[in-house]
Amino acid sequence: MKKVRFAIIGCGRIASRHIESIRELNNSELVAVCDLVEERAKKYSGENDIKYYTNYHEMLKKEDIDVVNIMTPSGMHPEHVIDVMKRYRKHVVVEKPMALKISDGEEMIRTANELGLKLFAVLQNRYNKPVKKIRQAVDEGAFGKLVMGTVRLRWAREQKYYDRDPWRGTWLLDGGALTNQAIHHIDLLQWMFGEVESVSSAANTILANVEVEDTAVCWLRFKSGALGAIEATTAARPIDLEASLSILGEKGTAIIEGASVNKLVTWTFENIDMSEFYEHPPNVYGFGHNEFLAEVADSVLNDKPPVIDGTEGLRCVRLLNAIYRSAEEKREIFMKDNPVSSNLGVFKSSGEDIRDIYRTGE
Repeated sequence: MKKVRFAIIGCGRIASRHIESIRELNNSELVAVCDLVEERAKKYSGENDIKYYTNYHEMLKKEDIDVVNIMTPSGMHPEHVIDVMKRYRKHVVVEKPMALKISDGEEMIRTANELGLKLFAVLQNRYNKPVKKIRQAVDEGAFGKLVMGTVRLRWAREQKYYDRDPWRGTWLLDGGALTNQAIHHIDLLQWMFGEVESVSSAANTILANVEVEDTAVCWLRFKSGALGAIEATTAARPIDLEASLSILGEKGTAIIEGASVNKLVTWTFENIDMSEFYEHPPNVYGFGHNEFLAEVADSVLNDKPPVIDGTEGLRCVRLLNAIYRSAEEKREIFMKDNPVSSNLGVFKSSGEDIRDIYRTGE
């Protein structure tokens, strides 16, 4: 059986989920991992009996690889994705957010299209059992006219989380609670309700000593007329408490709770056993990477279009830019104006331009 050969660039917190998921696929194998910090790469190498590198150019020249999973700092995603595609002609899986700047995301998509390569954007919560159940109900019209959707993210990220790496908590390479944590849940809201017409938001930095926000609230007006609300914070203490999604329609209501949108707690439609839609993930990442990466492998082996491609990933980036622009200008912002944040992905003079730290020479 031909297998898809994966490699990983960036051995941070999320790398373990990618590794576990790849190793569970019969039609895939993990070839190598790479990180600028040798200890991190070596750790995953030893645990999985694979090669490790500290320079991705060296890895991609030496190893036979089909797909590269990029999990470097968010603000470096565009540079790394485009380089891997142009220089080495590899398909790419990119973690969230795929980019911070809209223009960067557009260039990533353009590069993939021009080279005939596949770009996969990680939005793994779409694969959660309760999320799939609600999406099916939306597609079948069970809710009738959608009325309101709400996302609540209450997670804990103490100062040591931000101090672990110099890119964390910066506008240039990271973004705040909305961009790095709530993006998955914002994606679910938009995925269920469709295109957004306008947003109004407020954000603040309350507990963390960082450039970006650790707490934000936002309301959305969808083109359908439905309304939405987002509450996102990494200032919950002492632990991750909640990542929830609620959908109200003229014919019924559904609510998912749990620390990672993993527990269906309200379902007012046909009688079901809700325990069948209660997953027990060991952490907030859930199990969605398994199904997502299975689709990546199937897409590569059978030349199918990506289920979640760069265009889907960019929808989140566009909405995030609008939300930040609203908070920056303290007014309602309309999507038709193609708003761009003045902070997200931008080097702030109060800090240090650290991009060179995450570049590797040949």
